[in-house]
Amino acid sequence: MPQSLRSAAHTEAGLAHSWQALGEAGGWFSSTERLAIAGESRAARNCAHCLERKAALSPYAVAGAHTTLEKPLSLPAVEAIHRITTDPGRLSRQWYDELLAAGLLPEELVEITSVIGVVTIADTLSRALSQTQRELPRATAGGAHRQPVNGTTLDRGWVPMVDPDHAEGFVKIMYEQVEGAAGFVFNVARALTSVPEALRDFFGAFLPNYSTHGDVRPGGLSRTQVELLATSTSSYNDCFY
Repeated sequence: MPQSLRSAAHTEAGLAHSWQALGEAGGWFSSTERLAIAGESRAARNCAHCLERKAALSPYAVAGAHTTLEKPLSLPAVEAIHRITTDPGRLSRQWYDELLAAGLLPEELVEITSVIGVVTIADTLSRALSQTQRELPRATAGGAHRQPVNGTTLDRGWVPMVDPDHAEGFVKIMYEQVEGAAGFVFNVARALTSVPEALRDFFGAFLPNYSTHGDVRPGGLSRTQVELLATSTSSYNDCFY
């Protein structure tokens, strides 16, 4: 099998579990709500309000409402989904504080971000392989447990995070997996630790699709070329991180 086909099969297989997990209950959202987040993220790409706000000097200069799928999501959740999807380069602490004041919990924002990440990875991969956009999985039974993780602190960013030195259980296992792949624990991993399911799903989709450190697979791009493409793409997409 040619290297390109082996790589495609590898990334597809690595993404499959995280994609199916979108249809399962998470830490803070039910399966139905998680699928609604995924669908809303896709819809946000064509939201007229988002397009107008993206073109404005400031997102606060544009009044109006999002074009939504009318799924069972709160208005703060819809705002978070649309802004993260379409205008991540201008997220601010003011925006974050406004979401919390409107009733969105930090853990809910973390899970929303993870779901958007999985959908973005999947849809980007489909376009790269000239495939049709994959259908969302079916929702399964069961609700979110909505239990805070022990040991989170607010010392590095906006959302609560678990320090690697104090991680326990599943979070510790995920930290070890990320560190084994990258050589250290980067802040993207820390930012998802208040919702272990979000950490699991995002890196389940991410790690098979991007070789973070070390050798690149034989026959592929060099490490320098990979990093150049990654940083250029992030800059083009106004990556907040």
